[in-house]
Amino acid sequence: MVVSLFVFFLLIGLAFVVAHQLSQHRGHSYLVMFKRLIWYHAVLSVVYFLYAFFNPSDSWEYYSRIARNFRGENWEDFYGVSTQFIEFLGYPLVKFLALPYESVMMVFAWLGLVGFFYFYIFFRETIRFSHEWYGFDLTTLVFFLPNLHFWSASFGKGSVIFLGLGLLFFGIRNLRQRWPAVVLGAIVVYHVRPHILFIILVGIVIGFTFSTRGISWTWRLAAIVVALVAFSFIYDDVMALIGFEEEELINQGSDLTRRIRGLSNANSGVDITQYSFPLKLFTFLFRPLFFDAPGVLGIIVSFENVFYLLMFFKLLRGSVFRFFQQSDYLVKTALLSFLGVSAALAQISANLGLAMRQKSQVMILFLFVVLAFLDAEKQKQWAAYQVRKKREWARKKQLEI
Repeated sequence: MVVSLFVFFLLIGLAFVVAHQLSQHRGHSYLVMFKRLIWYHAVLSVVYFLYAFFNPSDSWEYYSRIARNFRGENWEDFYGVSTQFIEFLGYPLVKFLALPYESVMMVFAWLGLVGFFYFYIFFRETIRFSHEWYGFDLTTLVFFLPNLHFWSASFGKGSVIFLGLGLLFFGIRNLRQRWPAVVLGAIVVYHVRPHILFIILVGIVIGFTFSTRGISWTWRLAAIVVALVAFSFIYDDVMALIGFEEEELINQGSDLTRRIRGLSNANSGVDITQYSFPLKLFTFLFRPLFFDAPGVLGIIVSFENVFYLLMFFKLLRGSVFRFFQQSDYLVKTALLSFLGVSAALAQISANLGLAMRQKSQVMILFLFVVLAFLDAEKQKQWAAYQVRKKREWARKKQLEI
């Protein structure tokens, strides 16, 4: 207990140090937001710990495997991608520092918190206007959605990949100066979920290729070349992790029926084997919705899913397609990454509990796209207002003459 309290206050202190560093030269509002995120994330971390105490959790399994030398006696025996990488990161905490389970949970929750810091900078540097929703600032509200914090506050893949994604998008916002963040973020995402990095790299290539503004051709070509080189290195790992041989992928397609049926046998499962793809995607992104909520957690998430639906409705305007066509590389990359990851994960989202956890990794990209669209609409309104003011001024000058 004493060790855990020490680790808790140490991590809180480190969080404030990182917050001060990242808020330098960005304004006091950044620091205020970071402080709020620190305490909010800490509360949700405690909530997740209590949830894991009464429910089956991967976190305890990771800790147990390390403690009993499941993969070998040495640290390098745990190195690998996916689950092995999480155990690899946890190994020195468990074996070298002898931290108890709750302390390891805190360390990984801290990683998820830092991911929020980087995502917040990415949002604030890109979204120019303030957007209100029933009296709340939307950009602020996005960062206090409980499901995003809940699944990035534990010893597991969620916290680590959220940090990796935050670094990635923070980096590509200013590729010339932040390329180390892009490299580090890509390495982290690759080790947690290689297929998600693969999809994001596709999004980066397409986004940089078909964007006409926001970055010079030199950096655009450099990013494309690096992404293509990365493809060649991670392709085999992606295919092996997904479980398909190249020939099967080409000749037989991706038959996931057996895996889906296995997941649908879980308590929070729904059988989607007969669903059309749009319905599978809807299930992944916007369910549960109260009527099919799996337990108390599902009811809480249902409120958040209603919010996602309302945000989706904001995109249902005729100008949205023109916006996507004319948007910069940031919007295109975020949109394609969100759609690609969602389409892949939706194929196996029969288990609503699994869907709630997995979609937390990409919904922040969806919300960024929504805010970027609202920003573009407000920019057009502001431009129209400026034109009207100039015309009024010119008319007034003519009358004076």
